[in-house]
Amino acid sequence: MQLQPTTITQKGQVTIPATIRKALGLKTGDQVKFIITRKKEVKVKPAKRFSIMSLYGSLKPKVKPKFTGQRLIKWEEQAWPKAAVEKDKRILRQLQNYPKTK
Repeated sequence: MQLQPTTITQKGQVTIPATIRKALGLKTGDQVKFIITRKKEVKVKPAKRFSIMSLYGSLKPKVKPKFTGQRLIKWEEQAWPKAAVEKDKRILRQLQNYPKTK
């Protein structure tokens, strides 16, 4: 890959050339990390996105888990809308009990 110069803005920002973004698989909103080597060179690497599922299995459970990773994801997908509906119902009940103004 050939060198591709870029300019530092007044705010200290640089644009990562499209060919480099594509090679690293970077998209808008992705984070990168800069590493300075002993030779005073800078390496740019994609920062790993944190996911709660990346922690799955990192600790030994005291009891046998009820869910596998895939079952846990499926359960979470089903439980989230239910929780949102319950919250909406609770808000609606509060609004219905609110005194009406004339």
